[in-house]
Amino acid sequence: MALKYEINPPAPGVDVSRYQGNVDWPRVKAAGYAFAFVRLGYANGDGSIVTDPYFERNVTGAAAAGLDVGVYLYSYIDSEAHARIAAARTLELLAEHTLTLPVVLDYEHAAKYKEFSRAKNTAICNAFMACIARAGYLPMFYSYTSFVNSYMDMAALDRYEGLWIANYTGKIGVDNAAVWQHSSSGSVPGVQGRCDLNRMYCDLPRIVRESYTPGAVAFKPLSGKQLEVFDSSRCEYFTAPSIHAVVMNADGKTDKLPEGTYLVLALADGLVDGYPMVQILYGGNTVYAAILDDRCRLADAPDEGLDLHLVPMPNEGDRRSIRTYCEGLGFSAEFIW
Repeated sequence: MALKYEINPPAPGVDVSRYQGNVDWPRVKAAGYAFAFVRLGYANGDGSIVTDPYFERNVTGAAAAGLDVGVYLYSYIDSEAHARIAAARTLELLAEHTLTLPVVLDYEHAAKYKEFSRAKNTAICNAFMACIARAGYLPMFYSYTSFVNSYMDMAALDRYEGLWIANYTGKIGVDNAAVWQHSSSGSVPGVQGRCDLNRMYCDLPRIVRESYTPGAVAFKPLSGKQLEVFDSSRCEYFTAPSIHAVVMNADGKTDKLPEGTYLVLALADGLVDGYPMVQILYGGNTVYAAILDDRCRLADAPDEGLDLHLVPMPNEGDRRSIRTYCEGLGFSAEFIW
C-alpha cells in the first residue's frame, strides 16, 4: 500500500522498554523528538503476555510530555489462535489508554520463526493485526529487512498502513516503510544509555484520528435495567467496547460472567461489532457485555417503589390526574387506602 499523508522531512522518534529505565520524557520532547513507541511487553507462544514493568510509566509519561505514542508487543506467538489470544490481552491492557500511533506486533525472532513457513508467519501476524484493527486501533508490523525478505509474505500484509522496519545499514531496504528504525545506539537527552532512533515518513497520528477510533459507538446512560445471565458457560465480557477485548482468566481461557443479574449503567447507541452491548458493573469494575438471547437478556430492574402519603386524601378525579401525570413520567401510580 502506498504511504498516505507523507511528511518531509520525516519526524524523529524513539522506542523504549525496561532496558532504558526511567525516561525523562519532558527532556526527550524538548530535544526535538516527536513520537515514541513503548514496549507493552512480550507474548509467549500461547498468547499470554508478560507486561514490561515500565509500560504504564512510559505510555503515560510520553503522552503527558506531548509526544505521539504507540505501543509494541514482542512476539513468540506460535499459532493464529494464540495470536488472537495475545490480541485480546493487548486490548485489555490498552483499555485505559489513548494512543495516537499504532499498536505494533514486533515479529523478528528468527531462531523461532525460521522453522515456520512464510505463509504461517504471515498468517500469525495477520490474525493478531486483524483483531487489533476490528477493535478500532491502527495495527502495524515491525521487523528487520533481512527477516521480512526471508520469512514473510509482505504482499499479504499490504492492506495495513505501511510498515515499521529496522535497518542499520543507512538505507531502509523495503518499500512503503512508514517508520524506519535507523539506529539501535542513539543518544537521547532524558534516556539512559543507548536508545533506538526512528524516522516517521507519513502522518500516522492523522491516520489514527481520521480512521481508527476505539469505542467509537457512544454509550448512553440507562437506568432501571439489569442484565440477566442465564448461561454462565457462554457469556463472555469485555474490558472495552469491543468483542476483541475479551477478559481472559488465569488459565489463559475466556472468562465468563456467572449466572445472575448485573446493574446496567449504559447501553450502546448502535451495534458494537454487530451486537447490542451494555456497560455493567461486575466485581466493582465497569465492564461490557454483548446481549445475545442464548445466554443473557436485558430486563427491568426490581422496582424499589416510592411511598407518598397524601393529605388530604385525593378524590377520584385527583387520582386520575395523578395517574396520568405519573404515566407521563414513565411510571405507574397505585393508591392503597
